[in-house]
Amino acid sequence: MKYGLQLRIPPGQQKPAAAKSPLCPPPVFGDDDEDDVEREISRQASKNKALQKIEEQHKKALEEDPSVFDYDGVYDEMKEKVARPKIQDRTERKSKYIEVLMQKAKQREVEHEIIYERKLLKERSKDDHLFADKEKFVTSAYKKKLAEQAKWLEEEKLRQIRTKDLVLPTLDRDEASTRDSQPETSRSEKHSEQAAVETAPEIPVIRATTKEKTKAEQALPAHAAERYKRSEDALAAARERYLARKRAREQ
Repeated sequence: MKYGLQLRIPPGQQKPAAAKSPLCPPPVFGDDDEDDVEREISRQASKNKALQKIEEQHKKALEEDPSVFDYDGVYDEMKEKVARPKIQDRTERKSKYIEVLMQKAKQREVEHEIIYERKLLKERSKDDHLFADKEKFVTSAYKKKLAEQAKWLEEEKLRQIRTKDLVLPTLDRDEASTRDSQPETSRSEKHSEQAAVETAPEIPVIRATTKEKTKAEQALPAHAAERYKRSEDALAAARERYLARKRAREQ
């Protein structure tokens, strides 16, 4: 729009109006939507393909091993494997304990039967003179019982002998190891003991009465009496060791 004086221009001198270019249609994001749809379809297809592949692997694994996905069962089996040795060990200990108890009970029963039979034999021996002219009958069951008792006594004697043979060497070894482990007395100690014994005066053994002991204890202080007693005991022990070694060398 123009303002001011406007001159009329003849129609022949008017400039032709420039042709307007056609207006482009405003974009409505149609291409972007199509790209998004295609990407979504492709993603969904790849996802379905992956799920199908996983399902095939799952079926194949189940065909090979039906318990491949049984996690609870595998966990329970692992726990059972850990607990089974403990239960088995406890059961074995219990069975061994019961077996030992049964053996002891049977042993006591046989011992009681043997004692009872011996008691009956003693009582019969007292009355043998009354029935000397009578015939005696012994059943086969009683003979079998006596044979079993004799066999059991023989086995018990052998078992005691074997136990003794096993225990004595062990005691001898323990005693020898104890002797070897004790430190030997050094030569200087032996020499000092020998010198002390040789130089020590003879100590007469005097049996003092109770009154004399009481007076002597009252005359000496407590620590002096105790020290004197210890010295006497040490000299007596040294003398005994010296005499024992001297007798051993002479033999």
